[in-house]
Amino acid sequence: MAKVVSPITAKVEVIGKLKESSFQPGQYYRSVLFIDESQPEGSEAAKIWKSLSDQECEGLAKGGAVQLVPAGTDKNGKDKHNIVLLSDSNPAAIKSSPDDTPLVSEWSSEQKRAIAAYVENQADLLSFCLKVSREKFSPLVQSEESIRTLATTLYINAQRKFQSMKQPTEAQS
Repeated sequence: MAKVVSPITAKVEVIGKLKESSFQPGQYYRSVLFIDESQPEGSEAAKIWKSLSDQECEGLAKGGAVQLVPAGTDKNGKDKHNIVLLSDSNPAAIKSSPDDTPLVSEWSSEQKRAIAAYVENQADLLSFCLKVSREKFSPLVQSEESIRTLATTLYINAQRKFQSMKQPTEAQS
């Protein structure tokens, strides 16, 4: 029988200073402590330490809520997780737009069409991720919320992967 995969709801407790890796010179990370909210407060079992790059720490704020979605184990047998921000409970993760952003009424018809096309493409991608999550994870997870969390994780990872492929490297600039 397949193992049941349940996301862990956690709170960001500590975001450490940027440090250079002893094992990979030139690589930097931050130690981040997450507290599993399902464990007794103050217990060692509640503490989940992760070494994250600056990019992976983007959007994290002390006290912010996240879901840690199990993503297998590393070569040492330690659990790996995808991190999903729960922005409803983390106001620091929600960035306000700059004051010079034009009002919707100031956008041209062309801009409005481009925005509509972008939103529709994003909705199609998210819908696809949800469909794949239902197909692949329904036998493994216990709730619809977990399916949605896994779909969101797939969506975010797809965005990250393909956004980084779109951006030109500095050598090309």
